[in-house]
Amino acid sequence: MTIAVTGSFASGKSTFTKMLGEAGAETVSSDQIVHDLYAGDPETLRRVTERFGDVTDEAGNVDRKKLGGAVFGDAEALRDLETILHPLVRKETGRRIQSSESEVFVAEIPLLFEAGREEAFDYTVAVLPSESRRREWSAARGVDDSSLRGIEARQFTAAEKARRADIVVENDGTLEHLEKKAVDLLTRVRQERNIGRDGNEEKQG
Repeated sequence: MTIAVTGSFASGKSTFTKMLGEAGAETVSSDQIVHDLYAGDPETLRRVTERFGDVTDEAGNVDRKKLGGAVFGDAEALRDLETILHPLVRKETGRRIQSSESEVFVAEIPLLFEAGREEAFDYTVAVLPSESRRREWSAARGVDDSSLRGIEARQFTAAEKARRADIVVENDGTLEHLEKKAVDLLTRVRQERNIGRDGNEEKQG
């Protein structure tokens, strides 16, 4: 069974995905795949530096803060970066799903609906915080209002993501509260898919 977790920037979707992993699912994060590409794929490094200039750190890997400064707030630059990264992320996500032996596999995909990938998953989950909390978390990451607007310009609104999702998780409480929601969600989808104790889907009738 596959689940895709999405949400607006600074919604808590990464935290929720991690909690699903701690509750027993196998997980993959688009952000982590991108990190691995920046650190270990020479072709990705070449294409990024060719397009955006010297955005590397002292070790020669992509410095994500430098790259963010060149991309956030510039819709054309952001599109170009997505053109480089998205096919690679999609390919690696698919590879990990195919090789997984876990009963539940969870992929965190920020642009799930924007990329039209929702049909590839059994369930889609949108993490939805309050707007004030989301802006607080954005500021904590060093993203000002102008940069945040640039990011949001490439995404559906939080309300639209929630409308399209199979399940909406309100991220409006403590971490302990969110952790309970992760456990409850896995319990719910396992029951709905009728997954037995051996991790296989039980046949009806």
